[in-house]
Amino acid sequence: MDSSHKLWWKRVHLRYFAANVGLPLFVLYHAPAIAFQGKTRVWTLIYAFVTGLSITAGYHRLWSHQSYKACLALRIFFAVVGAGALQLPIRMWAADHRAHHRFTDTDRDPYNSRRGLFYSHIGWILTYDSSRFGKGSEGVDLSDLDRDAVVVWQRRAYYPLAGLMAFVFPACVAGWLWDDWAGGFLYAGCLRVVIVWHVSYCINSLAHWAGHQPYSARNTSRNHALLAVLTLGEGYHNYHHAFPRDYRNGPQWCDFDPTKWWIYWWEVVGLVWDVKRFQVGTGEAKVGIGL
Repeated sequence: MDSSHKLWWKRVHLRYFAANVGLPLFVLYHAPAIAFQGKTRVWTLIYAFVTGLSITAGYHRLWSHQSYKACLALRIFFAVVGAGALQLPIRMWAADHRAHHRFTDTDRDPYNSRRGLFYSHIGWILTYDSSRFGKGSEGVDLSDLDRDAVVVWQRRAYYPLAGLMAFVFPACVAGWLWDDWAGGFLYAGCLRVVIVWHVSYCINSLAHWAGHQPYSARNTSRNHALLAVLTLGEGYHNYHHAFPRDYRNGPQWCDFDPTKWWIYWWEVVGLVWDVKRFQVGTGEAKVGIGL
């Protein structure tokens, strides 16, 4: 490890640091004074699921890997609701993720697991780094995203859209329906964002550290069943690195992959098409309905 890696704290990205450290502290400070009502708890879980699914099915499997094609209405839904997860615009998310797959476990991998568990979990977000803000994105083709009107629109409208969907919308739902404006903002808004953040971050860190490698040992990616439960199916990470364009992360019928199930049913009703599946052992790609 070179000296620049050891001095990561001298390159702190103040805006991302303030968000990732300040928001959890904000929740902890205000939580004792604001009751976590039963209806708000349910709403927090529902909105965490919906925003998380917009990341896993939309940002990840649709836009980063082109695992399937989706109708305009579903793409708009992913772009709008996914903004509420506060994980940056689709284009930047996909650029980081494509670089991760192309340069896995190297210095051009934005969340290189060989730089440590903390770095791959959140350190890469908190710091300026050439692998993310510079050379890491070179050689990553984003032309398809630049031709996607929904991606272009979301990038331009991202910050007001993200504020609206992350904080205003969940507060309004709780406020208008059961008069819990403060709880809707603090829990369905702020706490949910923090939870979805760290659940997502675990794929970059724990899924390259703990688990088994049934499909490939060429990199540090691992399958981890518990992570699959927490991440709507993203925890079968070793399979995903072996077959990144497969719409399934868990290819077996018994694998807990809710994102796969949703995409399957969207295909059944005609909202998505050209859904890609790969045959383990042969690597043969198949397109069409099937789990």
